[in-house]
Amino acid sequence: MNAGTTLDSGKPLAESVAGGLSHPSPGLVIGSQYLRSVSFQTPQTPSVFASLQAPPHVRLVVDVNARQLSETDLNFEVTLVLRAEGQTAVPDAAAPEPPVAYEAMAAYAGLFVVGPQWRDRLEEILLIEAPRQLFPAARAVLLGLVREAGFQVANIQPVDFVALWHARRSEATQG
Repeated sequence: MNAGTTLDSGKPLAESVAGGLSHPSPGLVIGSQYLRSVSFQTPQTPSVFASLQAPPHVRLVVDVNARQLSETDLNFEVTLVLRAEGQTAVPDAAAPEPPVAYEAMAAYAGLFVVGPQWRDRLEEILLIEAPRQLFPAARAVLLGLVREAGFQVANIQPVDFVALWHARRSEATQG
């Protein structure tokens, strides 16, 4: 897929996604983006705040799911799920699973229309390009939860969705 290629966003495609549309990225028309679900737990409150010596070490798990909204159209809901576990220390040989300071989860979704010319590349577009569009807002939601819960916020670097997609495909072929 070329970075300069754009989707022909004629009215039928553009009108099939609810909400305001942004400028298309290669192969996509982006509709509404929204927070699907969120959760936050601090298992050891209030003692965790007294015993925490340094900012929590964050273990991040990322998952992407896509579902087609109708059988006849190329309209999809893509959900990016970020799960963060703040640990009281960096895991090491002596303590491979340090105590958990917090557990946070944000599922952030968007509505996407894929052009018919990209039908043969749906998986790549929906599991790589769509979550790239969702990631900045999903990260902001997750970090806002952590900050509002009273913990120091870590910097979450952008996710390599190409590597994530390849890993997911490898797991599917092996299992």
